[in-house]
Amino acid sequence: MTSVSLIEEVSRLVSDITGIQLGKKQFSMVESRLTRRMIQLGITQPEDYLRYMSSHREAEVTALVSLLTTHHTNFFREFSHFEYLEKTGLPHLIEGLRKRGEKTLRIWSAACSRGHEVYSLSMFLSVHLKRLAPEMKFEIFGSDVDPKSVEIAANGVYRWDDIKSIPSLYLAEHWARGTGEIASYVKAKASIKASCSWGTVNLLNFSQAMAGKKFDIIFCRNVFIYFTAEQVKAITSNLLKFMNPEGFLFIGISESLNGSNLPLTYLAPSVYTHQRPEPMKMVSPAVTAPILPQPKAVALPPKPSPEKPVRVFCIDDSATILSLMKKILTPEMGFEVIGTAVNGAEATEKLKQLHPDVVTLDIHMPVQNGIEYLEKNLRAGHPPVVMVTSVSREDATLGLKSLALGASDYVEKPSLADLAKRADEIRTKLRCAAIAGSSRTGGVFEIEKAFGKTFSIRAPESKLRLIVGGLGDREKFVQVLRGFSTNQPPCVIFVQGSDVLIPGIAAAIEAGTGTRPLMLDTASQVLARGQVYLANAELFESFRKIRHEHKPSLMVFGDVSGDIVDGLLGWRGSHLMTEDLSVIVSSGHRQLLESAAKVVPATSFAYHSDEFLSQQEVIGGK
Repeated sequence: MTSVSLIEEVSRLVSDITGIQLGKKQFSMVESRLTRRMIQLGITQPEDYLRYMSSHREAEVTALVSLLTTHHTNFFREFSHFEYLEKTGLPHLIEGLRKRGEKTLRIWSAACSRGHEVYSLSMFLSVHLKRLAPEMKFEIFGSDVDPKSVEIAANGVYRWDDIKSIPSLYLAEHWARGTGEIASYVKAKASIKASCSWGTVNLLNFSQAMAGKKFDIIFCRNVFIYFTAEQVKAITSNLLKFMNPEGFLFIGISESLNGSNLPLTYLAPSVYTHQRPEPMKMVSPAVTAPILPQPKAVALPPKPSPEKPVRVFCIDDSATILSLMKKILTPEMGFEVIGTAVNGAEATEKLKQLHPDVVTLDIHMPVQNGIEYLEKNLRAGHPPVVMVTSVSREDATLGLKSLALGASDYVEKPSLADLAKRADEIRTKLRCAAIAGSSRTGGVFEIEKAFGKTFSIRAPESKLRLIVGGLGDREKFVQVLRGFSTNQPPCVIFVQGSDVLIPGIAAAIEAGTGTRPLMLDTASQVLARGQVYLANAELFESFRKIRHEHKPSLMVFGDVSGDIVDGLLGWRGSHLMTEDLSVIVSSGHRQLLESAAKVVPATSFAYHSDEFLSQQEVIGGK
């Protein structure tokens, strides 16, 4: 739809206005966003869009700036900056404010995008400035070159899923749930919004717009990468004019001002302050030149003391998750995993000898699950507990209950493929839990209660739950069946192996659940609501063909034979879960792992099956 010449013209226009460099590296991004804009306008040809832009220049230029300068952000991004402020920056600034007789800390978020950084600072200061200097207040000015982003920031409305990444230490009661069409969104309350103001500011030319302002802290993060070296130097030089002598300038962790020859003093990674003047040399009495007054000395903040690693103990029955936790919680990142356990009972014994700063805890585990562990062990003196689990935080019977029992924070365990991407959230919440210690003893915030939910499977007779496993999985079958909620759909267990041994599995299920399963003799057999059936796996394909319009919950234990893999992968609309074994057994097993909606320990199958079936549309229902 778009042409090279159009992309170049739009890139040049936006670059001239904002200074942001849109070259060959950004070509595909500009192309995709411009294509989306043209579709929105109902325009198909590049020359038609050029004519439209010419006749609607002011409005379209504003739209293009918004389209091409909105970058990824999230709450409490690059948390090391907040740690530096909490431990070093704030005490230094407070001392300076008190000496000057001032009671207001002033902050500028100079590339605030849609406001995540501003509200992060507001939540942060609501905790730490109140703790360190309760007599003081703060003001935050958020600005961006894109007026649309500034409008969104000032509105203070975000998706609940975005808010869940905020550490509980700072989440507090600062957000309210929307209603009606915005019921999946939250809005910032006055407790963090009242201290914030907003404006549209172009970093290439802001002297007039910011005239008369001075700030103690300037955040200008993750925007320099879009400018040339000369532009970065000019912008930084201008920023320093608006920063108080003892103030702090924060840039992005991936950015650097080294070699810029600017009057800066490096304090910590991507943290700078004004260069301090050299002490004046004493003038010899024989020299008649006038003695000039020496500039008033401004002390540098103390260097941060070396931090001891946060000592973490991980409780999870997934060997894969435990391995990944060790990879993301390394000494280089400021952590040390000092021990692991596969259930609560094992953890209780190990923790008698270990003294971690914080504990991570799964919910679904054998022997003693996470809820049982909290009920039995979370007392005064126990290290803070951060839930790292595949259970939805909003789940009233498990997620919210774990917080009510005293867990300090909550991380919804992502898929295995995405766990590394969530590493920053995990590390940030562990650090915050360790910082808060016993001062944050859990509890459920009102915003969490507002999103609380319970599972309800409508018309279960029209849905299906299918399990595939081997003869050696009888104990797992029992465990999963016992975990299902009430109001159950039919459940069919397809067993790989000899028919002769299936009656033994039926007896084990009856002994473990109190219900005797029936044999499924034909694929067309009528299934009763709440009934469990056993069948040989050879019946699976014909069963699938007859019931292909259903969208079943599929649970697979371990490896399966090649004959059934295609049937599992070919069932459209199904929700496939495979067992986390931490090893790949066969090529078919690899295919299932790569296609599964969930790869979790078998202890989590029942929960995620209930979750899927409660959200699934009723087939043939109302």
